[in-house]
Order: sequence, then structure tokens, then C-alpha cells
Amino acid sequence: MNHEQDVTRQFDSVAAHYETSPIHAHGPDLPLFRATAESLRPRHALDVGCGPGHVALVLAPFCETVQAVDGSLEMVKIASARARDAACTNIVCQQAAVASLPFADASMDLVTCRFSAHHWRNVSSSLQEIARVLRPGGTFILTDSVAPDDPLSDTHLQTIELLRDTSHVRNLTVSAWMALLAAYDFMPTRTDHFRIFIAFDDWVARAKTPATRVAALKDLLRHAPIEARNRLGIEEDGSFHLDVLTAHCQKART
Repeated sequence: MNHEQDVTRQFDSVAAHYETSPIHAHGPDLPLFRATAESLRPRHALDVGCGPGHVALVLAPFCETVQAVDGSLEMVKIASARARDAACTNIVCQQAAVASLPFADASMDLVTCRFSAHHWRNVSSSLQEIARVLRPGGTFILTDSVAPDDPLSDTHLQTIELLRDTSHVRNLTVSAWMALLAAYDFMPTRTDHFRIFIAFDDWVARAKTPATRVAALKDLLRHAPIEARNRLGIEEDGSFHLDVLTAHCQKART
């Protein structure tokens, strides 16, 4: 099984959990997505890694069309059903990978991506594809959990993420994101930072983490060095905190 198949397998099996997950259904970044769409009134928007459609539904009232794509067919089905229930006839949902988007060059005015990028096998290729479909001067908004700068805490975070969900690739640092965005002519005009609380039991249940790996996670979190415990805000029950970045970018006009 290759990585893309692993991502599909993982999220097909747990798609329904992400419709009601508080972390995904709410959050301080969602009003920014809405405010941007309301301000720009883009004709054509694209949400990559759309999951159950939280962002697409926020964008829809202000766009002519919203394309919502995800590698998981089950996620696409849920997003489609939610769009129908909300009478959002301008949302079009389909299965597609971010590394091979089925859209023409410069066809989108706004591209969004929320809590998906840490599953990308090749971030550079994915950003290149987003840059391809976004018109010059268009807007790209990225939200993703980010890694600490210190290697000790970073190693612990990547390890617990992978134990919990084998489709995880990497949480990048803020500085790594800034460098990558600049490399593909995305100029951040605003960045927002916030922290989310990860309740351990809900976190592993949402991913259907096998019992053997849940036990390993508990052991790793329990015995994490004090520096990592403090940086990640690890609590006695294994709950912890994640830093999140929202980068609001404009693609260079030339």
C-alpha cells in the first residue's frame, strides 16, 4: 500500500467522526475563511483536503462555485450530503489528490486548505500544484498544526502523531512553512497563531487507533522528558496541546 492509499484507507474508515469533531467543526480560523470570502467575493474557490466540508460551507455564500476535493471518497460523500442539506448548489465535491488537481491552470481565485497538509507526502509538489491552479494575484489560505522549533519536542510530537495515525507525514515548523510558501510565490499578508487542546481519548477514538498503539502512546507521553512535557502541554491523562498556524497569502501577480 502506498502513502496515498494509506491516507484514503485511514480517512474512509473514520470520515463521520470529522463532521462532529469540535476541532474541525469550529475554531478561530473559520471566521477568517468566511471574512476573506465575503471581502473578495471570488468567482471560483477551491478547498483541498475538504474533509466533511466545513470550509466549503463557509465559503459557499460568497462564491460562484466552490470545488471541494479530498482523497477520501467517504469524506467527499459526507461533504456532498452536507452541501445538499444546506441547499448549497454551488458546491461541487469530488475525490482528488492535492498533488494532481483536476483543474485548469489559473482557474481559481481562492484556494483554501485546513488541517490537511501534515498528510502530504511531498509538500513542495502539492504547493506547486496549488500555485498552478490559482490565478496570479489570487489568495491562498492555509491552516495546519505546526511543530515546535526545538528538536526534542518536535521528535516527540511527530512520534505520537504517527503512532496515532500512520497516514501522518510531518508537522512543519512555522519557519519551514514561511520558506516553502515564499518558494512558490505565496506572499503571506497575515499570519495567525493559536493553540488547540487535544483530549487524548477523543483524539485516538477519532482515528480508530489500535489498542496496542494507544498503549504505546500513553507510555510515551507518560515518560516524555520535562522539556517536551512543558512545550507540548502534556497532561496526566495524555491530553496535550498543538500549535496551529493560519497563513493568509497572495500569489505573486507575475
